[in-house]
Amino acid sequence: MFKPKRILVPTDFSSSARVAIQQAKEIAEQYNSELVIIHVKAKEAENLPLFFLDDSKIEEINKHLDEHIDHEIEKIRKEIFSGSIVKPTVRVCHGNPYDEIIKTADSMACDLIVISSKGKSSLDGFFFGSITEKVARRAHCSVLISR
Repeated sequence: MFKPKRILVPTDFSSSARVAIQQAKEIAEQYNSELVIIHVKAKEAENLPLFFLDDSKIEEINKHLDEHIDHEIEKIRKEIFSGSIVKPTVRVCHGNPYDEIIKTADSMACDLIVISSKGKSSLDGFFFGSITEKVARRAHCSVLISR
């Protein structure tokens, strides 16, 4: 029987990602697995036309983005993991989401990735290919796609 030792669950803080985190937590509780939550700050944000902003404004935007990420992670800890025996490790990376998810799964020797079928933008998946699909095709470990 498959008993994952380390589970990776990506989040973009959408409601469907929260469902995936909840499912990953339940699996981790059942098998006494380590749980790792990953959020990837997408590289595409760097390519936005921000030529009208000076460096200090861009730095301020990045600071607010980091504060938002910290806030959302704390919400997840309180809402999903309060009272749970599972205490997740959190990683925040910067880059291409599916590449970073796969690299993290490989480097941390994860046995399972639990990922939601839809993220914040379904149009993104339509035009560029879903992150979930790319992770499922390229991961070296098992992938559970949460609906």
